[in-house]
Amino acid sequence: MDQQKAERRDKTRTTVAIVVIALLAVLSGVLAALYVTAKAGQSAADERYRALAESTYRKSYYALLYNMDGLEGAANKLTVASGKALKQEYLADVSSYATAAAENMSDFTMNEGDSKIMKFINQTGDFAKYLDDKLNKGGSFAEEDEKTIGEISSAVREIKGTLAELSAEVEEGDFSFVDTLREKDSLFSRTLRSFEQKDVDYPSMIYDGPFSDSLLEREAKALSGADVSEEECRAIAAKVLGVQKTSEISVKSGSKNVFETYDCEADTPAGKAYVTIAKKGGFPVSFSLPEDVQNALHIEAADAERYAEQYLRNIGIENVKAVWASLYDNVYYVNLACARDGVILYPDLIKVKVGGDNGRIVGMEALNYVFNHTERDIPAAVVTEQEAAEAISEYISLSSCRLALVPTKGGGEALTYEFYGTKGADKYFVYVDALTGEELKIMRVLDGERGLLLQ
Repeated sequence: MDQQKAERRDKTRTTVAIVVIALLAVLSGVLAALYVTAKAGQSAADERYRALAESTYRKSYYALLYNMDGLEGAANKLTVASGKALKQEYLADVSSYATAAAENMSDFTMNEGDSKIMKFINQTGDFAKYLDDKLNKGGSFAEEDEKTIGEISSAVREIKGTLAELSAEVEEGDFSFVDTLREKDSLFSRTLRSFEQKDVDYPSMIYDGPFSDSLLEREAKALSGADVSEEECRAIAAKVLGVQKTSEISVKSGSKNVFETYDCEADTPAGKAYVTIAKKGGFPVSFSLPEDVQNALHIEAADAERYAEQYLRNIGIENVKAVWASLYDNVYYVNLACARDGVILYPDLIKVKVGGDNGRIVGMEALNYVFNHTERDIPAAVVTEQEAAEAISEYISLSSCRLALVPTKGGGEALTYEFYGTKGADKYFVYVDALTGEELKIMRVLDGERGLLLQ
């Protein structure tokens, strides 16, 4: 009997072992299949990303060629134009093409060697604006201006030719911007640096405008303090997003073009969130959440402005005041600026997006603040508000006024009186220099498809 029981136990153990082995074999097969599927899915996702990135780079490259061609043509015609109207037409073209070309170049990873061309393109556009303003005030091109225009034309022609040398490589089937830009010394950068070595005289601009420092060399004035670690970055991102678990926030190195950043991602109840933190000092540069607000509008613009101001205070940005709010698709786009001694500091602008259903913050961008916020010596107004109002057309009915520091074409800043007024159904902001009483700028408020716009 005992022998029979032992045999049954052995048989049972053998059966169980066979079943366990079979189950393990099945499980291994399932895991292997899942692994292969996951790897295949990841591979497919990587290929889709590569294809999208490659397409973006190629579009930027060909757009850059197009805009440099237009810039060269306009600059060349400007060297022989004599009438004021024609000169201003070509100056507008130079400014437009230069701005577009600079944007195209910023799509590529920029290295130190590329900065000379980038700065030149930006300065060219701003120099055109300066000359246009000079003509508008009754002036004319000086001999030095004519010389600079000629130098610009020659330099643009050289850049255009240098970029065109890449075309044969780019049009070959095996060329990849994605691969070459991963290289520390990429083909794109080497080609641009080959221009740096050519004997071309860059014009020395007579002033530096808002684009002159470019996205490469412009100083981020608001950033100070020591570099923050990834762990400190997680804590800052958690505060920006209003979440508790920092362990759920992933951090990786971000941009190094202008200033170094961390790029953060986190899953929140509202969806995937993205945050950019400056490495120096840990300043929150931007963040975004899904902004699809399906619920009905429940808050007014004044509420959105109050929520935006409170949010910035909560993340450590003080002394800000809402200066503009526009509604589109149930999302309020609120512009806020620093305020000091009753003066609105427009260069230090921050944009905050507020859901119109419940007032939740769904986005923030503070690049203007990062670049421009600094201690300033703001002069006292010389002319009175009443004297400034006399510079404005009698056809505009004025309803409000405040002091505002505004950026100027030359890259400087001007203390102004900001007047708001109407002419019939048209609405305007008019800016009058608080030191000279000169009318500097008129902005018209338009009701566009994406909410209120300024023209």
